[in-house]
Amino acid sequence: MRTRKPPRGRPAFGETQRAAILRLLGAARGAWVPLPEILALGIAQYGARILEARRMGFRIENRTERLDGVCHSWFPLLSSNPSDWYTTQTGKPQPVPPHDFGPLIETVADRG
Repeated sequence: MRTRKPPRGRPAFGETQRAAILRLLGAARGAWVPLPEILALGIAQYGARILEARRMGFRIENRTERLDGVCHSWFPLLSSNPSDWYTTQTGKPQPVPPHDFGPLIETVADRG
């Protein structure tokens, strides 16, 4: 059985770590997930995995607060639909292609 090679420069475990973070954030259904819950997944480079997910089109925000001199972070998954990427990047709705492209090839018989 063939295994899929990861893109160069990105380790294979990055994909599974990203998926684990997306599952955790998705299970929270838009609620703010504290960073310790993400770290409990055993993902040291959580920031890289969140950046990858954002670049794929997932809307993940973050919030930080200083409480008693300690910095606390939270993350919500606001959109789990990567197709929202166009709208997020441009601020415009994604254009809808026309439904009828017409004949792509005209033959001599079609001309009459």
